[in-house]
Amino acid sequence: MKNIKYLALLLFSITLLISCGQDDVDSVTNPGVFTPTSEVNIGFTDANLDLVVYENDTDPAAAPITFTIGTGSNPLDIPMTLTLGVSSSDGSPEAVSYPETVTIPAGENSVEIQIDFSDDGVTEGFIPEIYTFEILDVDFGGSDSYYLAPGELTRNISVIDSDPDVLTSTGPVEITITWSDSSIDLDLRLVTGDQDVNGTILDLSLGVTTTESVTLPSSEEGVFSLFMNEFYLNYPTEYDISFTFPDGTVKTFLGAKIQANSFTFTMLKAPIGSQVGYTITQL
Repeated sequence: MKNIKYLALLLFSITLLISCGQDDVDSVTNPGVFTPTSEVNIGFTDANLDLVVYENDTDPAAAPITFTIGTGSNPLDIPMTLTLGVSSSDGSPEAVSYPETVTIPAGENSVEIQIDFSDDGVTEGFIPEIYTFEILDVDFGGSDSYYLAPGELTRNISVIDSDPDVLTSTGPVEITITWSDSSIDLDLRLVTGDQDVNGTILDLSLGVTTTESVTLPSSEEGVFSLFMNEFYLNYPTEYDISFTFPDGTVKTFLGAKIQANSFTFTMLKAPIGSQVGYTITQL
């Protein structure tokens, strides 16, 4: 009797399993057709990984970035509608164009899409803004024959305004001014911020020789400004200035002039991989 009981339970379980795999089964009028759902892997299938692009590339050969989204397998018998989106590291993606929806037609297993960037009006130099291009949703047109198994759903793109003036190793930067007239007394201050009168003074030189130097510490990053004044108010005054970087690279500006107590240069500093980039702007 125990064997008959267990056999009955086994037959009931097998019947239940088969019924779960059938669509529109009616035990009287329709024998049913076994149609299990299929897993569909959808994602970016191109090799455009970790791209760096210019925000507003004026090169005629420059073109929008082309990505490919696909299933990586045989085409489906239904169209798939994809919803796309973009986010950025500063929280407000701007000046970027792309299709918000795109369709992979029935009988096809991939589609190409393009994303393009233009000038957002914000000067960011070589500090990248990271855009994340993402597949937000996949619609199988109401079909319950398929379900999504996500593939690579995102692509990151670093967008910059321009290359740095100097790419060098980590270390301090020495900034030196020189002039020839010993009756002139130029003084130099290095402060944080973009021409910020309330910026923190990182270094200053108040000597009475014909040369003054300040140093940007290796630990500092961001935007910095040089403020210069002539103690006796002898204006205009001409001077030379040099920026000496950790690897020995020197950027020199000859015959610069100061017309009044004022900011004279700004410098942008930021890491680029294992190196450090600098952009110097004469005011």
